[in-house]
Amino acid sequence: MSLDQLNLYLFHILNVPDQASIWMINYASLIAHDLVYLFLLIFAIAWFRGSYEVKTGIIKAFIFTAITLLMSEVLSAVLNTPRPFMMDVGRTLIEHAPTGSFPSNHMSIFSGIAFAYYFSPQRDLGRILIWTAWLVAWSRVYVGVHFPIDMLGAFLMAVIVNLAGLPLWWKYENQIINFILGIHYWVFSPLIRMGWIK
Repeated sequence: MSLDQLNLYLFHILNVPDQASIWMINYASLIAHDLVYLFLLIFAIAWFRGSYEVKTGIIKAFIFTAITLLMSEVLSAVLNTPRPFMMDVGRTLIEHAPTGSFPSNHMSIFSGIAFAYYFSPQRDLGRILIWTAWLVAWSRVYVGVHFPIDMLGAFLMAVIVNLAGLPLWWKYENQIINFILGIHYWVFSPLIRMGWIK
């Protein structure tokens, strides 16, 4: 069995079956489409209400995830591999633009965040986020907008970006954090003094 055949075989296993319940369809659609917005809200609240250590973790996650996502966007545009619905394969539950499928931007975001925390003192949180990333991966295949290989590619890319970037992060961590937090404290100083944010 070739890699393409295996990819298609796994897609048909994971894609929404004809007899799927409404509950499962809604659950998968929620994870596939809306979980990223919930994450953004959680990170925004954590940034404005969290401690120095919380902000440090968010800065690291943002930088590594941004790099991973940028690479994903470039690869997707260059390779321009078709999505399942562009090949009339499987069932599609949510609308999506006919952009390149490999690698998955959603998986790049969730995996980038997960490994940023996994390769840090907050490793336990990283483990939970890795499982969350794979939940997103399942949902994106289930709703028919990605193939399994799109998810694996994004996952491996996030690992590589995090491992390759760690030496630079360790070297410039303090300068980066102090610079970004300096801007934060300057911009939001009135709200910080009133105790509304930290």
